[in-house]
Amino acid sequence: MAMTLIIGVFMLLYGLYCYLVRPLNRVKNLGDLGFFFGHPEPKGKYKEMQIERMKKLRVLGDIPPVFPNGWFRIAETDDLKPKQVLPIVFMGQNLTLFRSENGSVHVINSYCPHLGANFSVGGRVVDNNCIQCPFHGWIFSGETGKCTRIPYSNSDKIPEKATVPVWPVVEVNRHIFIWYHCDGIPPTWEIPQIPEIDTGEWTFRGRTEHDVMCHIQEIPENGADLAHLHYLHIIGINEGCDITKMELSKKPSIRHVWNGSWEPEQEPNKHIGCMYLEHFLTVFGIQVPGTYVKLKAMQIGPGIVHMIFDFGFLGKGIVFQTVTPEDAVHQRVRFVMYAQTTALYAKIFMLSEAYQFERDIYVWTNKRYVKNPLYCKDDGPIAKHRRWFGQFYTDNSPRLNKDGSLTDRPKSLNDVNDW
Repeated sequence: MAMTLIIGVFMLLYGLYCYLVRPLNRVKNLGDLGFFFGHPEPKGKYKEMQIERMKKLRVLGDIPPVFPNGWFRIAETDDLKPKQVLPIVFMGQNLTLFRSENGSVHVINSYCPHLGANFSVGGRVVDNNCIQCPFHGWIFSGETGKCTRIPYSNSDKIPEKATVPVWPVVEVNRHIFIWYHCDGIPPTWEIPQIPEIDTGEWTFRGRTEHDVMCHIQEIPENGADLAHLHYLHIIGINEGCDITKMELSKKPSIRHVWNGSWEPEQEPNKHIGCMYLEHFLTVFGIQVPGTYVKLKAMQIGPGIVHMIFDFGFLGKGIVFQTVTPEDAVHQRVRFVMYAQTTALYAKIFMLSEAYQFERDIYVWTNKRYVKNPLYCKDDGPIAKHRRWFGQFYTDNSPRLNKDGSLTDRPKSLNDVNDW
């Protein structure tokens, strides 16, 4: 009996250990947080109705163009195995991502130009880097988009217009990115490679993912809005992330202390802006050992942030923050961590980061964009950040009309069709 008890306790402790060191995988979908409809909180279908109603009544303000130019993350490397096909939602469109037999990645528009079948549903990777339509078997190159074979046709002549638009993609830092430019300009800058990931010095430590209902510019603008750190993000994560239930104006016993700055870089790196941040935690005014962190957050284009951390004796690492516009005011935000820290410390850090970020989601989900805000002396370089971010728009960048339509449909570089 005693031995059985010892084994039981051991198994329980081992299970707890495995849970604590398992990489964080926190996913919050639209509706899970960020909405407030009073008390008691509506549930189920009634909550879904309230969210749809809010979408119609919400005041967006005089927002900038909804789709900036740049690289955007669409998947992690481990999401896509050789010959695998994945559906992608990007800028209000269905796209198809697939990996060739030799490992290269390709993105094409999802609909076959023959009779409109969806490559993402039943399409097959063939001939190394081509995709085959599930309806009639037409085969298209992932590199050029041109039809290479029509299996049932006895004619060697393939229709000249038998092509499907392809999108520029790159695979770096164990992520897959897609390029968009409203003027059809090919990539003008590269995503910096992190050698510690390629060498395995920094290992995968977890991820979080959130659906956010806001304009894309609102999210990176937080990096220059230093004043909100000293109000919304002072209170410890012990009080959660729901700002409708938090006493934000009180003096907390557990307190985050922030000191930061933001500056844009110059040519040839004008597409990069950098936030420098120091942070530590206090309990009743006493600094907690092991909580001091130095951060350099590089905003690379409109949708990528490399957060490079120095945790002191606990090691170093990076968190990739990516913002991908799935629709005009619907963003998918992901945080993925690679570090040399212990698994438990990384999990606590990622969870703390998620709670702080989720407080912002409550604000972004319900706010309107103010084109000409009122500033006070200590607001931080918000205006400078807006001028910097403006470089990712041109006169042809799609805007949102009052009826919810777009002034123009985002296209790949070789898409000349009016779909």
